[in-house]
Amino acid sequence: MASQKSNTSTSNIENSQLNTRKNEIQNETNIQSICFVENFVLIWLDANVKESSDQFYDSVHQLQRFVNTIILVSDEIEYADLIHYTKNEKVFIIVSGTFGINLADIMEETPQIYSIYVYCDQREYHEKWATNFRKIKGVFTDMIPICEALRRDVRQANNDLISINILQSTKSPELDQLFICSLILKEVLINNEYNEETIKEFIKFCRVHYNNNSYQTKIIKNYEKNNKKLSPIQLYTSECFLYSMLNRALRLYDIKILTKINFFVENLHEQIKKIYSQSNDQQQITVYHEQTISNDQFLQLQKNLNSLISFNTFLMATMDKELSLKFLEQSQNNPDLIDVLFKIKIDRSISSYPFIILDEFDHYKDTDRYVLFSLNAIFQIKKIQQLNERLWQVNLILAKDDDEKLKSINKWIEKEFNQLNGFLRLGQMMINIDKRDRAKEFYEMLLESTPEDDIEMFAYIHRKLGYINDQNNELNIALSHYEKSYEIRSKNIQANDPRFCKIYAGMGAIERKQGHFEKAIEHFQLTLDIYKHSSKPNPSLMAFCLFNIGLIFCEQNKYDEARDKLEKALRYQKDSSSHNYDLLAKIHSNLSIVFEHLTDYKHAIEHAQKALEIATNIIEPNHNQIGIYQDHLNKLYQKIDE
Repeated sequence: MASQKSNTSTSNIENSQLNTRKNEIQNETNIQSICFVENFVLIWLDANVKESSDQFYDSVHQLQRFVNTIILVSDEIEYADLIHYTKNEKVFIIVSGTFGINLADIMEETPQIYSIYVYCDQREYHEKWATNFRKIKGVFTDMIPICEALRRDVRQANNDLISINILQSTKSPELDQLFICSLILKEVLINNEYNEETIKEFIKFCRVHYNNNSYQTKIIKNYEKNNKKLSPIQLYTSECFLYSMLNRALRLYDIKILTKINFFVENLHEQIKKIYSQSNDQQQITVYHEQTISNDQFLQLQKNLNSLISFNTFLMATMDKELSLKFLEQSQNNPDLIDVLFKIKIDRSISSYPFIILDEFDHYKDTDRYVLFSLNAIFQIKKIQQLNERLWQVNLILAKDDDEKLKSINKWIEKEFNQLNGFLRLGQMMINIDKRDRAKEFYEMLLESTPEDDIEMFAYIHRKLGYINDQNNELNIALSHYEKSYEIRSKNIQANDPRFCKIYAGMGAIERKQGHFEKAIEHFQLTLDIYKHSSKPNPSLMAFCLFNIGLIFCEQNKYDEARDKLEKALRYQKDSSSHNYDLLAKIHSNLSIVFEHLTDYKHAIEHAQKALEIATNIIEPNHNQIGIYQDHLNKLYQKIDE
């Protein structure tokens, strides 16, 4: 009888826990309320999905070993809303046969959907239509093979999402902002200070975001108790929340998460570095990494043979070429993507970049041998060859320790960011590469954590938030931040101090957009006057002020005055030691417009061509600004033909 009571009690507890998990999973259908911490979402679409059995919910928790966020959907409208809000995540779909027939065409064309699994009772019937869709990975009547397929597809999707940065310019580091950003990110993450409180805050964060995932919750509890004993390498290479969370944060430059997880990045790097320094592995090793990339990315690879490439992650590669090819064979055959096999040669005699062979750490215990590189490994592109219609092999070699291009870039970083340390460098880079939302999130977070007596930092943060909100066209908010920065600084420095110049210039830019031209010119002129009497003028900021005054004259149809100011802006910008290529392109573009109004089409075309040339070097190929510059140039050609 006692045994029966005990079993009944245990059963009641298990049922209670299961019901709680059901409610938690069902509540995740509001996509806008979900804070994603991983690269993936799994949507289960079935008319009866919310009325399913206990066995069904056990299946959900098996799936959560591979994808944390699982959303249950019972109708097409709800599904459409969910897909609309998942722009930064790859989506896996489990769909009933009925919904699959109706939605397969749409799902096939939805770029964020990675794989589809049809789950039904009539396998033979649904296989007849399902084989026509490349994203459908099979028709299943049992959950176990779906879990196996999902695990495999998540592995490949993680590879495909690794950010690749190519050093595209040999002329000036300023033109390679994405590559530079990856270097700064690594430097910040492996050299940032942390304490026990940092780890506690991170664990608290993880508990919140994995609270309905029983598998990961157990790992988090164990990590909380034993984080000092557990191997960072073993944790990273296992099916663990740390791998998924870190790689999403690296891909999206999610500073909110990176500031929480940076201690783990440093620990992982240090362990790899330590084992590498103690190892006696052979001098030369060849490994393989498979990845599906866009046509644009592949074109950049072809254009930059012998240049440098970095992978913005702790890259895992295998010594088993056939295994990499096998994973590529299972890819989607998407005509918009290209299968690439990276053949990586490691030569320890010319490169000391840390890596380890994962014999004793590899979670999967596969027969092949894996290699794990430390964060943001950099390679040289040596050769590109086509293996078949869809498959290309790119031969890489680990970059030399004395690579001149890397030396030049690192020297430029130290010069450009000498007054900024740690995450402040990364915040500035988020602005430089046009990730304003990430930058805004970072500076707002910094504002909350900065001590009240750190006046300089408060003034700096408000000025940065002023700039970001200005770029987002939130002009009133932007102006209030600039005014706050001015108010803080004016307590201890004179109004003609050069430290006010960026504040004045920022306020002027907003006032110009608001149509308050007199106020704007007053602030721009104040900046110019201060720098005229300064021992350390800022030519780039002076160019910015003259450029904006030129824009005001353009809006007032004073084209001769506008030309004068814009040409002065161009001279200052060319004289600047720190080139702002975005501003340079805008100056040329607006000079082209001015000369067009003055019917001087020869000079109008020259400046339009220059604007397009600069923009093509600094902006991604599909950016709309390039299209704007190209359209204006085409219009000028048409005018000449007429």
